[in-house]
Amino acid sequence: MPASADVVVVGGGIVGLCVAHELRSRHLRVIVVERGRCGQGSTARATGGIRTQFGAEVNVRLSLRALVHFREWSDRYGGDVGYRPIGYLFLATTPSQVEQLRRGVALQRACGARNRLLDRDEIARCLPGAVLDDVLAGSFGPDDGLGDPGSATTSLVAACRRAGVEVREDTPMVDLELRGGRLEGVTTPEGSIAADVAVLATGAWTSPITRTLGLELPIEPHHRQVYRANAAPGVPGDCPLTVDLGSGVYFHPDGQGLIFGGGDREGEPGWDDRFHPEEAPRIIELLTRRLPGMTEAELSGGWAGLREMTPDDLGVVGPLPGIEGIHVAAGFSGHGFMHAPAVGEVVAAMLCGETPPLDVSALDPARFQRRLRPEAYVF
Repeated sequence: MPASADVVVVGGGIVGLCVAHELRSRHLRVIVVERGRCGQGSTARATGGIRTQFGAEVNVRLSLRALVHFREWSDRYGGDVGYRPIGYLFLATTPSQVEQLRRGVALQRACGARNRLLDRDEIARCLPGAVLDDVLAGSFGPDDGLGDPGSATTSLVAACRRAGVEVREDTPMVDLELRGGRLEGVTTPEGSIAADVAVLATGAWTSPITRTLGLELPIEPHHRQVYRANAAPGVPGDCPLTVDLGSGVYFHPDGQGLIFGGGDREGEPGWDDRFHPEEAPRIIELLTRRLPGMTEAELSGGWAGLREMTPDDLGVVGPLPGIEGIHVAAGFSGHGFMHAPAVGEVVAAMLCGETPPLDVSALDPARFQRRLRPEAYVF
């Protein structure tokens, strides 16, 4: 199926679809190639968290920009992204974590977020069934919350096609065609697509692609599991998504039940995306230290997937050094869903010679040759 495009977007997850939609709004010819079904990779395994609470300014500003899209989703894309501003609550159990939250809230508010610090009494009102003896303080983001990755993907695919984006599912990229250090096209099993620009929105699979070009990007796949309990004793239905910085465990209500996970950042990189129920007891033990009422609940399910992690927990956005025409939008370290709409705007502006809506120089693919400042809000 010979074809040509101004831009080929490789990867039909939420990041790739947002990039494609923004490019098409500028009247470029865009083809998306996805090896499976759109949104069935890491996007389908995402929990749908949306937060403005970060320690890196670029992440705060990406979230604030993306929030506009989540609030206006049906008008922009059709469908319903299911944005629910239940809030994020971070719990600090050490003086250094308290200081981290204090600095973070100051930065976030300077960027325009409405976040604030909470004392233990305020936290107790949010979490009446929790053990808070070791909690020193917390921070709360009232506009943080949850969205539905599946609904987001469905509406984005439809919006892209309505706008004139050609979305090719079950069409893997086989090769990037280069001549003289610049892109000439993208090879698929159906033939070559002539294009001067390709955007690699390929998540955890980005580094193997760039390695074939002789470029190493430190984007590594990490296994992450999410669990669902059939009940949530002691957890009010309007409880915010709570992150326990002491243990790294997070939880939030899910109907009559509870979704929880985290506490697994120290795992080795790897491509295993299977659910391992034998890992549940360790996370449950950490969870029930904070929520003793959950010892009465039963595990009713769970799922697993891959997060593409970078050394500083920041995404990788921009042109690959040394090769003309190949851009990256990947490595978001678990933040891809929440940042995708803003990343789409940024990448489209870059490729069209416009000034991006925010400074993303901290996400430069070439930054790994210099000293990094890691993101502080990690779990």
